[in-house]
Amino acid sequence: MNPDASAGDALYHTVLSPRHLMVMFWCSMLMLFDGYDLVIYGSILPHLMQEWKLSPVTAGFIGSSALFGMMIGALVLGTSADRFGRRRLILVCLVTFGLAALVNGVSTNTTEFTLCRFFTGFGLGGLIPNIVALMNEMAPRNRRNLMVTGMLGFFSVGGVIAAFAGKALTPEFGWRASFFIAGIPLICFPAFFRWLPESISFLVAQKRYPEADALLKKYAPDFMGKASSLVVSSESSDGSGGRFSAMQLFSRNQLTGTLLLWTAFGMCMLMLYGLNTWLPKLMAANGYSMGSSLTFLLTLNVGGVLGGLFSGWLADRCGGKLTLMLFFLVGAASIALLGYRQSPLVLNVLLTAAGATTTGTLSICYSFAAQIYKAEIRTTGVGWAAAAGRFGAMAGPALGGYLLSQNLSANVSFLVFAVPGVIAAIAVLLISTPRERAERAVPALAPRAE
Repeated sequence: MNPDASAGDALYHTVLSPRHLMVMFWCSMLMLFDGYDLVIYGSILPHLMQEWKLSPVTAGFIGSSALFGMMIGALVLGTSADRFGRRRLILVCLVTFGLAALVNGVSTNTTEFTLCRFFTGFGLGGLIPNIVALMNEMAPRNRRNLMVTGMLGFFSVGGVIAAFAGKALTPEFGWRASFFIAGIPLICFPAFFRWLPESISFLVAQKRYPEADALLKKYAPDFMGKASSLVVSSESSDGSGGRFSAMQLFSRNQLTGTLLLWTAFGMCMLMLYGLNTWLPKLMAANGYSMGSSLTFLLTLNVGGVLGGLFSGWLADRCGGKLTLMLFFLVGAASIALLGYRQSPLVLNVLLTAAGATTTGTLSICYSFAAQIYKAEIRTTGVGWAAAAGRFGAMAGPALGGYLLSQNLSANVSFLVFAVPGVIAAIAVLLISTPRERAERAVPALAPRAE
């Protein structure tokens, strides 16, 4: 390997090893906690509404509070990692959402409950862009999409556990038991502190070369150079670039892509969090029993697990852009069809497809965003896209509450949740990827070369 390479090259061209898989494992566990903490609200919501006599609008507002916290967390903590480091911020986020979720279990009124949900979301909002950036920067290039989307697919594993906990534990032990389980990340903190590595790209940018050299020996043993010979970007990488990285998202070359990416994130999160919050109630309104409706939430998240894995495999072969558009359109169609009474087989196929495509598209969105932006603004770009997407995420639970309060038919409610998939597919179609920009630049330079 050429020793005069970028920090990304040192890892992207190395061979997949057990050490890379361990990074994926720890990041996947964090995503599992993320999925559990967010989906658990939807699984206990019918019981909470009955016990506290909540209206659909109030329940939707409480659901949106966690997603508002995620937006603030993504802006504050998600973008700070370009200055303070991925690992440090990930650990801060873990403690924040773990404590908040645990305290949720002893809340006695809607105000306390809502505040705990906000701080749970705050920690989770800062977590996701940091682990996405860390995974992108530590994964071999030919496995990057698969590893990132596979990791993000563990959101649905957490969702499956949350749906199962809501169905199995809540009738016997009450809804609080599910939140006590959400405190498990605090027990795992020592393991993350011991084994989660820092990003090599960040260490090089901070000129912490001895630490970077030690990690290069572990994660890129075939790299023959020294960390001091690596660069992160065309900048001097003195650590000050993070101060201006947010403004670079709105530069002439990035503005259109940034806004379109935000649209895709927002529409995707509206579908994902709206369904995970209100699917049991929407299915009950469509004539199904509450027990069956909670099972549908479980099926939705099982589909999410499959979609997270399959989307990465497909994106590595067909490209993230094409895969995103396909998943958005399939997701829109499957969600729209959920509003009509179906046979059990067709219904479960639609639920699996809806879960696979909504979770799968979010997984690819994060990976796609990380590949659009340069290294010096990557975490900031992903963090701001995730934060902008939270507007859609907040709208999802609130929209579901409004639809239920209006007593609309199930087919109309599901159709409303399907429309964002079409909007997102159009937004992705209009985004220019780095490869597309490079291909357009070659013909433009050809006359000068002549």
